[in-house]
Amino acid sequence: MSFTFQTRLLAFQKLGNQITLLLENGGFDTVIKQQSIENKWFTEENCRFALKALAIMLHEKSCETFYRKYQKYFQKEFESQNIAVISAGNIPCAAFHDFFCILVSGNQFTGKLSSQDALLLPFLSKMLVEIEPEFAEKIAFVEKLSKFDKIIATGSNNSARYFTYYFKDKPLLLRKNRNSIAILNGNETNDDLRNLTIDIFQYFGLGCRSISKIYVPKNYDFQRLIEIFQEESKALLFHNGYVNNYEYHRAVFAINRIPVYDGNSFLLLQNSALASPIAVIYYEEYEKTSEVLTKINLEKDNIQCIVSVDYIIEDRIAFGKTQHPDLLDFPDKEDIVLFCVSQKK
Repeated sequence: MSFTFQTRLLAFQKLGNQITLLLENGGFDTVIKQQSIENKWFTEENCRFALKALAIMLHEKSCETFYRKYQKYFQKEFESQNIAVISAGNIPCAAFHDFFCILVSGNQFTGKLSSQDALLLPFLSKMLVEIEPEFAEKIAFVEKLSKFDKIIATGSNNSARYFTYYFKDKPLLLRKNRNSIAILNGNETNDDLRNLTIDIFQYFGLGCRSISKIYVPKNYDFQRLIEIFQEESKALLFHNGYVNNYEYHRAVFAINRIPVYDGNSFLLLQNSALASPIAVIYYEEYEKTSEVLTKINLEKDNIQCIVSVDYIIEDRIAFGKTQHPDLLDFPDKEDIVLFCVSQKK
């Protein structure tokens, strides 16, 4: 069988199955332990959560949907290009979606990984090569980028200016800072609020899909939300880095007499900004949903996910699902596959 789009996609589907098996039989234990030692924010629980999310992403039905959407682009063979990736290191295996899209589209992946997230993806790449040896010559992890045809770069808004200048002569897919939000209407169930804690606290809130801000109706009663958040976030108090952030911000707010809701493991602060610091959740009140829609429309380039039960909210995501992106949930809504196949000779 030739190395077709379908063959490549099937290999990734098999990789998803292998991830599930290895998680069940301890096959990831050593690399997860080492990764958690090298980056204290990548706890073993967070690494396992990330790998399980990847396995779900590569489920057979997801791959079938992906195949139907993109098969038309692969009716003929293209010349493979070398696509470089400068990856963020905020959550475990942050570069996987780029890795998948580049390789499944028949191109070569050259990754410059963050030193904070340098073990899991190379481990997965070895698994992929065992499944489909044709990938062996199409994967490279490097310390310094040299020759490449295109580049995908993820970083802060400051580093984005550097990337734009430095790679001005190359096709560039650039990602900047983004945050996610939740819009509550006061009618959420207890289960909704429990699921919301996954969206907020998973990965300590460090991902672009992590909710850093919630919008609530005016005069919203926070008591039930705080009680549920307290119960669901107890484990955070066993992480020294998180606790240090919580205690620091609590002290700063107290010294400056800034009113906050103190949940004993998190702080709720009324603030109009989107991006909140670790252990702090911003909230903002509204009278009409239309007010929020106007605000988020102005901030659309800074928002990754919107969680809500209101049908009026376009592209809304269910509570508890932000950390489970689908194969078609592209960061910044920029289609990686189209970037990979465009401008081919």
